Amino acid sequence: MEYVYFLGSGLVSVSAKVEAGRFVEAWLVGSEGMIGAPCVLAPEDPMPPHRRVVQVGGTALRIPTPAFLAALDDLRALREVILSYINLVLFQTSQVGACNSLHSVKQRLARWLLVAANAMDSGELPITHAVLAQLLGIRRASVSECLEAFEQAGIIRNTRAAITLVDRAQLEHSACSCSGLIQREYDRQIGRRLRA
Repeated sequence: MEYVYFLGSGLVSVSAKVEAGRFVEAWLVGSEGMIGAPCVLAPEDPMPPHRRVVQVGGTALRIPTPAFLAALDDLRALREVILSYINLVLFQTSQVGACNSLHSVKQRLARWLLVAANAMDSGELPITHAVLAQLLGIRRASVSECLEAFEQAGIIRNTRAAITLVDRAQLEHSACSCSGLIQREYDRQIGRRLRA
């Protein structure tokens, strides 16, 4: 990785390869995070195995990876914040893996919508059914069926290329506990530092 990116806005999915040409999302990055977490743990690895895709355009600041790694060595406070973020990424990745193996498509989709809305700090998610299906590793028809049920229940408003959260409390009720666990870990790892 030539650069590490810090998002100001937008949404990036980091996906793991499951077979040739097929990737499933491992974690999401919004304005709370960075693209390049693996280079902190393995700076000698020039090509981390994950695929990073901008799902919602936005802004970012970038720094050359060698300069970023040097700053981590020089600035203890920066290192502590970055390590807290990486701890959050590890938690989110393991929680998403557990969620994907145990929970229904409806629960997983509700979890994804909640985590994405939190990462973007917005109830407006400009994302298509096809992209959601790819990220969750499920059929597009399953995504469409679940979104239609959410819309009929008044939970979301669904247009051609955007999903708007209308009733967040009801969406939280439809989701498994994973979105709440991810949010609590975010508050514990990152939120407390922002309040300090």
